[in-house]
Amino acid sequence: MTAAAPPSEPERTETERTETEPASDKPFASTRKVSDARELRALAHPVRMALYEALTVNESLTATQASKIVGGSPTSVAYHLRTLAKYGHVEEVGGGDGRERPWRLSAIGFSFSENDEDAAASAAADALGRQLFKRWLARNEEYRRNRKRWPKKVRDAAGNSNFALFGTPEEALELQEAFGRLLEKYVERIKNPELRPEGWQIFELLLFAHPVETEGFVLDASEDGTAEVGETAETDSEEPGRTD
Repeated sequence: MTAAAPPSEPERTETERTETEPASDKPFASTRKVSDARELRALAHPVRMALYEALTVNESLTATQASKIVGGSPTSVAYHLRTLAKYGHVEEVGGGDGRERPWRLSAIGFSFSENDEDAAASAAADALGRQLFKRWLARNEEYRRNRKRWPKKVRDAAGNSNFALFGTPEEALELQEAFGRLLEKYVERIKNPELRPEGWQIFELLLFAHPVETEGFVLDASEDGTAEVGETAETDSEEPGRTD
């Protein structure tokens, strides 16, 4: 699982749990790896998640500026920024005093594994993953509700897709890594606004990959919300094949 970076990682053992791993041919190989349960719990706080997101789309923010974006008082936001700094996710830019001191991300993105052999780390990672997932889907739903306010050119570039891969775990990883390699060349634009092209717009790209049992691929109507639609349709129409 990742935030503002690569696809999910396979399970890692205790000896592999390090902040950064050696360079490899895998995409985002140098992305910070988080495996400490306390750090994962700290990141899962909703205000800190919002601050991380705010600093992803803003070069730097003071506590006062950030409080207007994420809510809360400048004092409480400053506390959360210091907590993120404690774990190395944000840093002071320099200049300013107190709540007017600007902050920025120390690095773009981080990754973590929900399959950690350490029970506490696995539970904390699962909680963080669930929170991030909700935020990702909430932004997608926000777009769907208000897509008419976007220019047609932008709407045409947005969309959703789904694919059932009948393949091996190795092939699933291969596809995720290929997706990551495509994204890598755009990472510098997050850190350096001067690299962004004219007419740029933020697009959030999400990739979810999970195994599905054959009998579980088709969800019951009551699970995906279509039951209500079906019931309404049946109420408003005659039964198929019925004549009076």
